[in-house]
Amino acid sequence: MDRSPNVLAAAGPTSRRRALRWSAIDGALHAVMLGASETYLGALAVELGHRDVALAVLVTVPLLCGALAQLATPRLVRLAGSERRFIVACATLQGLAHLGFLAIALSGSSSLLALLATKIVYWVSGAVIGPAWNAWMVRLVPPKLRGPYFARRNMLTHAVLLVAFLGSGLWLEAERQRVGAALAGFAALYALALVARLASALALSRQAPFPASGPAKPRPALRTILSAGRWRVALYCAAMLFGAQLAVPFFTPYMLRELGLDFTEYALLSSVAIFAKAVAFRAWKRARLEPLSMLAVAGLGIAAVPLAWAASPNLGVLVVAQLLGGAAWAGYDLASLELLLGDAPDEGPVEFFALVGSLVGTTQLVGSLLGGWALRSAFAYADVFVLSALGRGIALLFLLPLLPVRASLRRVRVAVRFIGVRPSSGAVPSTPLPEEGPDERE
Repeated sequence: MDRSPNVLAAAGPTSRRRALRWSAIDGALHAVMLGASETYLGALAVELGHRDVALAVLVTVPLLCGALAQLATPRLVRLAGSERRFIVACATLQGLAHLGFLAIALSGSSSLLALLATKIVYWVSGAVIGPAWNAWMVRLVPPKLRGPYFARRNMLTHAVLLVAFLGSGLWLEAERQRVGAALAGFAALYALALVARLASALALSRQAPFPASGPAKPRPALRTILSAGRWRVALYCAAMLFGAQLAVPFFTPYMLRELGLDFTEYALLSSVAIFAKAVAFRAWKRARLEPLSMLAVAGLGIAAVPLAWAASPNLGVLVVAQLLGGAAWAGYDLASLELLLGDAPDEGPVEFFALVGSLVGTTQLVGSLLGGWALRSAFAYADVFVLSALGRGIALLFLLPLLPVRASLRRVRVAVRFIGVRPSSGAVPSTPLPEEGPDERE
């Protein structure tokens, strides 16, 4: 780890504030990459002619690789010498993965293997960052500042994401109107994403490491992490994202094929959720709910969203669903992050987050496979959306033992009124761990 005297001396209030500012800059640049590339990877696959089976493979295989790769993060962090060095290296590699997407778009290659291999590199390099980044944030952001700071940071990143995503959609549709230029439009976006992620890696390199005091400790045993960490919230996140992933890989083809949306309409509909999510972060903090209550209320909203998608293809209904989902996923992200940072044991936080990330990635993989199997069987898109809603609702059972029933019911009544005023999400990136590259979620 970075434990030199100069580094430790720099880890004071001024250095902490500077590091938090650089973290916000990194988040904004990361959001540019997400809006310009990751959120349109499904659209690229559709444009290249890949069908439902291939689309499911493109989602599930990178998820599996990312989930398994996170188990190696603790050892790789030790080899790198610090979380910061490891994160910067992986962020750089994730940026360079866009060279592969750029080549595929420029050549118009319909090779599933080429797109899959590139996406695996992109996804794994982003996924392994999560455990190290969260362990870094445990030391960098004091507990009292976590809620307000991440609310502000998430609001900034989603505002940038909204602009990047909407601008990218408008750009793609303009290029599509030029005969044969759609793939060239994708290529330009991947070039932008490459620059943004490399700039993000530079911002990460400017942050103080804030190492733990004292000599480096030996890697804790797995049984120590399992017994010292608190797992109920992690299990809820895994179950919730399993339910969500039943439908996640299929929202983009549903919008582009079944609803017949063009890129502009697709971007506008998805941007509703991103906008609502950006606004809702601050609103959730003003609601003054405890994190567990916030997570439960947000979970109810998340479970309701796919029912609207299943009920009607009417754009008005879908806009309302996007608004509700955006607000709900904002509460989920904010509360789950705060709770998971608090649940990490003092010994082995990187190991704890690696296990959480691997668990979540595995359940997402299983959800994607089941959703793909359902669509290949007799199920329609609407049926899969209903199954996703059911899975999300069942996940709430993991939270019930943690909630004081009487106080929770009172808070839920207050928060339901709050959501009714500020509805929001749908096809919006969302994850319990802040540096994982997210997929579109409804």
